[in-house]
Amino acid sequence: MKLCGREFLVDDKTAEEFAEYMKKFSDLYISLSKIVKKHTVTSDPRILDLGTGPGLLSVEILRQIPDATVIGVDPLKKMLALAKENVYQSGEYIFEPVLGISEKIPLKDRTIDTIVSRFSLPYWKQPHESFLEMHRVLKPHGRIIFEALNRDFPKWKLFGIKIGMLFNSAGRDVTRYHVDAYQLAHTQEEVEMFFKKSGFDILESEGKKNEWKFIIVAEKK
Repeated sequence: MKLCGREFLVDDKTAEEFAEYMKKFSDLYISLSKIVKKHTVTSDPRILDLGTGPGLLSVEILRQIPDATVIGVDPLKKMLALAKENVYQSGEYIFEPVLGISEKIPLKDRTIDTIVSRFSLPYWKQPHESFLEMHRVLKPHGRIIFEALNRDFPKWKLFGIKIGMLFNSAGRDVTRYHVDAYQLAHTQEEVEMFFKKSGFDILESEGKKNEWKFIIVAEKK
């Protein structure tokens, strides 16, 4: 695994190790899935999990909203294979794994009720294009629940996270994959500007300047 510009090259082994490590933190996915449920008011909704990774968030969303169809988009075939496996091991849900990138989401216009994205922003090469794409695929008044790493998070605290991950048997590649993402993270103010310039109204913002992450809920105008 190496960091190259805004492209993270992750091999199959690191993807599998990442998936197993993150299963230890199901409470994080459960918490975010409840926010998705709160902001998804249509019946039989189509929900886009953009940057689905191993599908752990998709699993929790489907448990919260069993009648939903979740479309998991990711640029890595291995992550999509893991996502499909994790979802179908958890129950009889509708999950559609789709190979794709945020700058060119392979979905039709105005076909998605809700978008959720968790920590995938650092991997986006052209964030503004990605936000325009999210606007395109959302239905009118569709909502985005966006969780992002915070660039303002103090470096000394980040070092503490790195040590904690290593002691918790995350492995060097998984630890590097997580910690290096902060090199390309954005501030909350920058992300809010991406939303506003792409035609969204910000409904909620949660997070403080020195916290490790923040959440923004926005609605398509």
